[in-house]
Amino acid sequence: MLGTIKNLVLGAIVLCVIAPTAIAQVSWADAMVDAKRLDFGVIATGSEAVKVVTIKNTTQYPIHISSISTGCRCAEAGEPGTRLIQPGEKTSMEVRMNTRSFKQQRDTSLSIYFDAPQFAEVRIPVSAYIRTDVVFEPGKVDFGKLDFLAGKTTTVRIAYAGRQDWKIKNVKITSPELTAVLRETTRSGGTVAYDLEMTLAPETKPGRVRDIVTLVTDDASNPYVPLIVEANIVPDITISNPNIAIRSLKPGQTTTVRLTVQGNKPFLIEDVDCQKMNDCFEVKMNDKENKVQIVEMQFTAPDKPGKFNEEMIVKVKGRQEVLKFMVSGSITGG
Repeated sequence: MLGTIKNLVLGAIVLCVIAPTAIAQVSWADAMVDAKRLDFGVIATGSEAVKVVTIKNTTQYPIHISSISTGCRCAEAGEPGTRLIQPGEKTSMEVRMNTRSFKQQRDTSLSIYFDAPQFAEVRIPVSAYIRTDVVFEPGKVDFGKLDFLAGKTTTVRIAYAGRQDWKIKNVKITSPELTAVLRETTRSGGTVAYDLEMTLAPETKPGRVRDIVTLVTDDASNPYVPLIVEANIVPDITISNPNIAIRSLKPGQTTTVRLTVQGNKPFLIEDVDCQKMNDCFEVKMNDKENKVQIVEMQFTAPDKPGKFNEEMIVKVKGRQEVLKFMVSGSITGG
């Protein structure tokens, strides 16, 4: 009898030790993943349907993603930016629905497995309804890679099979850089076709563009159909050395550094400015347009010892957008 009581007490102690550990293994991983559910809603056949899952390491230890899987091939998970995430850092991955091979309601899950600092699994429900009556060709508005100020127009064909009187009533756009022209091209029996002409404004800022436009149809139950818009705007003018290091100086000492700016076409630099240390820089600029501009900057160390790391701004003639670079160094005691 005494032995039985001892065994029960030991078992209770073991459970008390193990249970918090098991709970911690789930909670520490769940808290780092921003998405708790991926609901793609109603999407068209052939359309690009992508969502991004971000993982941020909020622990004090490096974490490692050992594997990623989905419960169905209707959803595909991309490779994260990195599998080893240091404390305070984050990574992301894309989850994409396969709208060409699968149709109608799809419910599955995304599983992310960690093996450091300890094992854990995060499972995220994934759902979508892939409607078969609306087909996009191609599956997204893809402007591709563009030079800044180039702009572009591209067309997506929309095919519908169903009601004879089906209509697209409107195209909802949130981005001011995008405009749309919708044209009905055919209507015969229960089939309807539209051309959606999308234009990306030349003034769109450099960087990756990802947006969604929404087709508003006259369907009573599912009136909205999303369509992804993507582009990569490449700057036509870039700074070759965006991080300039100035050698250690004493107050009052001077040194000269050079900034190199390159463009696809000849351009002119109007000004180089530093708000906090503007009095420390004397700038010499070329007064002629060139594809490559080399700016000489004479720096005079201020009477303020210590390290500095300042942002500087380059103004290009005829441009509202400015270029930025960093200047760093240290001022030693007199």
